Amino acid sequence: MKITLDLSNHCIETELKKRYNQSISEYFRKKTSDKNLERRIENLKTALTTLDFGRLRKEFPALAGHHDDEVILLFDSENNASILINGERINF
Repeated sequence: MKITLDLSNHCIETELKKRYNQSISEYFRKKTSDKNLERRIENLKTALTTLDFGRLRKEFPALAGHHDDEVILLFDSENNASILINGERINF
C-alpha cells in the first residue's frame, strides 16, 4: 500500500494522525465493507505505534514538516513500513 503524505504544513506524525482519523470516520460512514480502507487503517495504526517520530524528524528534515518534498509511506504485504523522500528510500 502506498500513502502519499502532505508535509507542507505539519510533521509526519501529525499527518499520519490526521489520515488515521479521516480513515476511521470514512469507515464508519460507509455501509459496506471496504477491505482496502480496513488495510489502510491498520497500516496507519501500525505506523503510529511503531515509528520513532522524534528520531525521524531529527534525522530527516523533510519529515519535520514545512517542506514540499514528496513523501510516501509504503507498506509491503507483511505490513512492514518504509518511507520514500523524493524517491529515495530512507532507513529507519
